[in-house]
Amino acid sequence: MNKARLINIVHNFTAIYFLVGWIIPSQRQNLVLLLPTLQYQFLVNNKMCILTQLENKYSIEKDKNNSYVDKKLKEYGIQIDASKTEMLINSAIYMSFLISYSLM
Repeated sequence: MNKARLINIVHNFTAIYFLVGWIIPSQRQNLVLLLPTLQYQFLVNNKMCILTQLENKYSIEKDKNNSYVDKKLKEYGIQIDASKTEMLINSAIYMSFLISYSLM
């Protein structure tokens, strides 16, 4: 297994945790701290997660500028405009934060 694939697996679990980790009551406080940190990291890092950057660095694919979400949507044959993808990402992160915060 190459490094890019390993990073992708970690990225998958991290994305699932950030989106639905609030289901586990003990994780809500962690998410209330981590989700704004993740959002800030997106803002200062050209709208790209650090895991995506590492994955792109070690990937052998030609197109290394796609985001993690773009790659996942492409895997399932879903075509969405880049601005709508950004709105989807930010909305999902914000909704997860609100749910985590309201259930604390």
